[in-house]
Amino acid sequence: MTNSKYIISFDETPARLKITIPDRIRWSLLIIYTLALATWIAMIFVVISYLLRGQSTSLVLSALLVLWLLVWLLLGRFVWTRWQYQAAKREVIFIDEDQIVIRRPVSILGITTAYDIHHVSPFYISEKHNCPAFDYAYMHVYFGRSINPMEAQQLIDQLNTRLFPENEDDD
Repeated sequence: MTNSKYIISFDETPARLKITIPDRIRWSLLIIYTLALATWIAMIFVVISYLLRGQSTSLVLSALLVLWLLVWLLLGRFVWTRWQYQAAKREVIFIDEDQIVIRRPVSILGITTAYDIHHVSPFYISEKHNCPAFDYAYMHVYFGRSINPMEAQQLIDQLNTRLFPENEDDD
């Protein structure tokens, strides 16, 4: 794994395997999501202050604003998740006997998803996204988007050897 600016690190204990994959920050997307997040927060305060002042004499208008606020909160959750994804400088993958956990830490916050190991397919390179991936039930899970193809293939080989030794002779 030489000639790369990103170095994958492995930390193995008897209970689990921890893989840390550095990631690059995509500044253009982070700025866009930061602006969207600021707009979202400002609009939350505007609508709540309008509702609390009681200036609306129309019950229908107030009900529509409350409905809009609920939809806006769902949109904000999406923007917040995307912002955290873009702001993370690394991906940490924990693998134990029961699950695979993929974490993109941002300070104490961050995105964490867990997958039952018994429903995970062998790892492969996604041709569409050009990164390591695995299938979990009906969805594709992508990770390590910043590593080069050689590192990705080495990582996949190591993970498949460890988690799917019965498939090793199929290659």
